[in-house]
Amino acid sequence: MPRITLNPNLAEAPDFTLEVYAIAHDAIAAQHNITAEAAVERLKEAWTADNNAKKQAWEQQELADREEEALRAQEEEDQRRNAENRPDDQTQTRELEKKKPKLNSFIANHPIPTAIKNRPSRFALHKLEERDYVELSYFTPEGCAEAASNDHAVADEAFAFSKVNDLVTL
Repeated sequence: MPRITLNPNLAEAPDFTLEVYAIAHDAIAAQHNITAEAAVERLKEAWTADNNAKKQAWEQQELADREEEALRAQEEEDQRRNAENRPDDQTQTRELEKKKPKLNSFIANHPIPTAIKNRPSRFALHKLEERDYVELSYFTPEGCAEAASNDHAVADEAFAFSKVNDLVTL
């Protein structure tokens, strides 16, 4: 059924006794073999029945509109709640990203360093493993450089095999 645009409760019945409706009530009177006044009454009854049907359709349409509006309001409320909850999801996502281990950035076509950066002395690292007191000077750049210059696997006075001009020497 097409949408009703005018409220049928506000409609007034036309005056079927006017000359405009003369053709209609004369045709009804001639077809049913009744008087013109009876034909006018039939026209009024037909209009009233039609208007009552339109009133019922109008009420159903109004009810459907109210239900649709309530549904739309509920959807808007749900969207508003979801919008309020989304920042929580975003903060949770940020927190998870913070907890992930960070990888160093990779630079393509960059040469690999040939020298190893200075490390603290074995003595200082051993003290850390044992959870003993270690002075901070062992971990400064100067302390690491001194450890690198003094770190030898073999003492200078010890004997070791070496190769010199295709000969093995001590």
